[in-house]
Amino acid sequence: MSQLINEILLRMSKLLLSGILAAIVFGMVVGLLRVAPSFEVAALCWISAAVALLLVESSPI
Repeated sequence: MSQLINEILLRMSKLLLSGILAAIVFGMVVGLLRVAPSFEVAALCWISAAVALLLVESSPI
Protein backbone atom coordinates (compact mmCIF):
# COMPACT_ATOMS: atom_id res chain seq x y z
CA MET A 1 0.00 0.00 0.00
CA SER A 2 2.83 2.41 0.76
CA GLN A 3 4.30 1.84 -2.71
CA LEU A 4 1.01 2.94 -4.25
CA ILE A 5 0.96 6.08 -2.13
CA ASN A 6 4.58 6.82 -3.07
CA GLU A 7 3.77 6.39 -6.77
CA ILE A 8 0.77 8.71 -6.49
CA LEU A 9 2.86 11.33 -4.67
CA LEU A 10 5.61 11.06 -7.29
CA ARG A 11 3.15 11.58 -10.14
CA MET A 12 1.50 14.50 -8.36
CA SER A 13 4.86 16.12 -7.70
CA LYS A 14 5.72 15.88 -11.40
CA LEU A 15 2.42 17.54 -12.25
CA LEU A 16 3.07 20.30 -9.72
CA LEU A 17 6.62 20.82 -10.99
CA SER A 18 5.46 21.09 -14.61
CA GLY A 19 2.79 23.59 -13.50
CA ILE A 20 5.39 25.75 -11.78
CA LEU A 21 7.69 25.55 -14.80
CA ALA A 22 4.76 26.42 -17.08
CA ALA A 23 3.96 29.48 -14.96
CA ILE A 24 7.55 30.66 -15.28
CA VAL A 25 7.54 30.12 -19.05
CA PHE A 26 4.14 31.84 -19.33
CA GLY A 27 5.43 34.83 -17.38
CA MET A 28 8.48 35.08 -19.63
CA VAL A 29 6.44 34.80 -22.82
CA VAL A 30 3.86 37.35 -21.74
CA GLY A 31 6.35 39.70 -20.08
CA LEU A 32 9.39 39.61 -22.35
CA LEU A 33 7.90 38.72 -25.73
CA ARG A 34 4.71 40.75 -25.16
CA VAL A 35 2.37 37.99 -26.33
CA ALA A 36 -1.27 38.54 -25.40
CA PRO A 37 -2.16 36.22 -22.49
CA SER A 38 -4.73 33.62 -23.47
CA PHE A 39 -5.73 30.08 -22.64
CA GLU A 40 -3.95 28.83 -25.76
CA VAL A 41 -0.64 30.37 -24.69
CA ALA A 42 -1.06 28.97 -21.17
CA ALA A 43 -1.84 25.49 -22.53
CA LEU A 44 1.17 25.58 -24.85
CA CYS A 45 3.41 26.64 -21.98
CA TRP A 46 2.10 23.80 -19.81
CA ILE A 47 2.61 21.26 -22.61
CA SER A 48 6.14 22.48 -23.29
CA ALA A 49 6.97 22.35 -19.57
CA ALA A 50 5.64 18.80 -19.30
CA VAL A 51 7.66 17.70 -22.34
CA ALA A 52 10.79 19.35 -20.94
CA LEU A 53 10.26 17.54 -17.64
CA LEU A 54 9.89 14.22 -19.45
CA LEU A 55 13.05 14.86 -21.46
CA VAL A 56 15.05 15.68 -18.35
CA GLU A 57 13.63 12.69 -16.50
CA SER A 58 14.48 10.16 -19.23
CA SER A 59 17.83 11.62 -20.21
CA PRO A 60 20.69 9.14 -20.48
CA ILE A 61 23.07 11.65 -18.89
